Amino acid sequence: MTKYLFKGNFILILFAFLMFIFSCKQDIKIVDINGKKILSIESNIIKTEDGTQLVLEEDSIAKIYYLVRHAEKDTSVKVEPPLNADGLKRATKIADIMRGTRVDVIYSTLTLRTMFTVDSLADIKAMSIKPYENKDLKKLLTDIQQSTDFNRIFIVGHSNTIPSITNTLAGRDIFTKTFDESDYSNFVIVVEKKSGVKDVYTLKY
Repeated sequence: MTKYLFKGNFILILFAFLMFIFSCKQDIKIVDINGKKILSIESNIIKTEDGTQLVLEEDSIAKIYYLVRHAEKDTSVKVEPPLNADGLKRATKIADIMRGTRVDVIYSTLTLRTMFTVDSLADIKAMSIKPYENKDLKKLLTDIQQSTDFNRIFIVGHSNTIPSITNTLAGRDIFTKTFDESDYSNFVIVVEKKSGVKDVYTLKY
């Protein structure tokens, strides 16, 4: 009789334990920050304006890519337009967002609108801006991916290049078309993990 009671109690305890484990797994929630407005990045924590926080597991990260299109340009200037007042404010916002996190290198095309977009960021990080040309984009991305010198990379580009850069770095189609000409607000983060998995966060700013 005691033997059967022991077995019965053991089964009940095992069942309760399994239910506990199952309930714990159910409580694990995936934080979705896609489409949210980014407030800041502090070390490995991405914070959005609605209070959401996404903590990136530092030990699992191989590389992080930060990708933006240039800020608002002065459309009254037809050749080599600089940023307008809104664009200069957006450039300052980029610097504020990135102030509390690491950046190893900043890449920009050789246009006034892209260089000015990351000028404030380069200032606060005491870094120079590395120029690139769109015609050499494929080689640049290959070199960046293979580099062991730079693991936190900021790239500013254009409405027709940032979507394709994102897709290349992610290894899949995140964007199926270019950014609208009037849309300057995309802030894309590609996190490449040591396992080879690539997480992509499409934010706004």
